[in-house]
Amino acid sequence: MFHLGDYPPDSASGVGNYARIGYKNKSTSSLENGILFTSLQSLLICTVVSFILPIQQASAKHIPSAKTTPPVVAVLMPEQKGDRDQILPLTKNVLQLFNYIESSANVKIDIRRYPWRRVLHNGENGEGLIFGIYKTPERLKIFHFSEPVYSDKVWLVKRCEDNFNFNSMSDLKGKTIGIVQGSSAGDEFDKQVNVLFKAEYNTSSLAGRFSKLYQKRMDAFLLYEPRTNLKEVQKELNQLYAAEFDEYKKKKTDLFCILPRPISIIDAHFATGLNYDKDILEKIDKVLIQARKNGELERIFAK
Repeated sequence: MFHLGDYPPDSASGVGNYARIGYKNKSTSSLENGILFTSLQSLLICTVVSFILPIQQASAKHIPSAKTTPPVVAVLMPEQKGDRDQILPLTKNVLQLFNYIESSANVKIDIRRYPWRRVLHNGENGEGLIFGIYKTPERLKIFHFSEPVYSDKVWLVKRCEDNFNFNSMSDLKGKTIGIVQGSSAGDEFDKQVNVLFKAEYNTSSLAGRFSKLYQKRMDAFLLYEPRTNLKEVQKELNQLYAAEFDEYKKKKTDLFCILPRPISIIDAHFATGLNYDKDILEKIDKVLIQARKNGELERIFAK
């Protein structure tokens, strides 16, 4: 009789025991048959297990892992308020930029808007990244800055009826200029605040600034705007902030004009406090560098 397998599991000498299989006497055949049957069962189980286990392990390796949730990045921005003290929505180009960063860096941006001085304070103390901040000698002592995101132009808005032009800093001599507290318009301008000209400090309410300008409490105020189509910007501003005045309703002509020469052109950045982890800032830097190379930043801020 021929048996499956090579050697019974209790073999001391494979050759001798293998030679005896099939030549059994009647007195021991039942016992040996039982031992043999048990051995064959064990061998079969081992064979099946050794075949199935690698398949299970291979299958386990190909089970897709659960999708990880992108890390949340708090982004701090200044609030702008309208004529009813409502917070104005972000511009389309800023929203497009944030969508691009979220997709490219695999993060989720949590936008938090405060008055500008609170933005600076909270950013310095680690609440999140500040967006739209300029470099100044003082800020370099307390913040890490990203690559430039866009170049902001700082314009002067005046009453159209006033004979006031700007070609150089000396043209501001003796004027009263509206400035948001804690803001910067470049080193040259910042050094002349309350030296060459007087500062009229404003809140984040853009409507409040237009009201002060109309009441002649200041000669002009600063407007931060990356767009260069001044006619379009001026039209929008008058439609929003001059419409409440009877003079505009009667004449239907602009009350507020943007002077054609910017005071300065400044790079805007992301920033975080020096004492806080700048890994996310470096991650965003990689996105910005690539976006500048492929023209995406230029496209976003073209209008």
